[in-house]
Amino acid sequence: MIKWLVAAALILVGSASMKLSAAGRKSEKPMEWKGQYGGPIDPGTEVAADEGAWTRLWLTVGQDAPALDFKKFFAVAVFAGERPTGGYTVEFLDPVPKGMDVIVRYRVKEPAGFATQAIAQPWKIRAFERVKGKVFVEAAPPEGKKK
Repeated sequence: MIKWLVAAALILVGSASMKLSAAGRKSEKPMEWKGQYGGPIDPGTEVAADEGAWTRLWLTVGQDAPALDFKKFFAVAVFAGERPTGGYTVEFLDPVPKGMDVIVRYRVKEPAGFATQAIAQPWKIRAFERVKGKVFVEAAPPEGKKK
């Protein structure tokens, strides 16, 4: 009985870490990269849908570009701009399909609690499943507020 309960718990934990993609297929945890320093001073976003744009994007944060299969993915980068302390984070929301296009929404979250007392330039890059149409990136309203 105990072995059965442990096996069931492991299956539930494993399935909870999987998400269904927009196409209804199971997908792994999204590929993400982030940092608190090294991003541009001004806030902004970039979309990388090919190797050249991907390499230029990573030059912006002063790092070598990791491998990414552009037949399957595109990437969105959000730069929060210069902030007075550490602890600011970028949160990506689930992409919203609009026909063949997609809207990638994000929000910049303020530190919760104590934060490093140093000027920061937080950024986050996430890979998304490739779409046939255009990619639009927009800031979502802060939590608790509706647009």
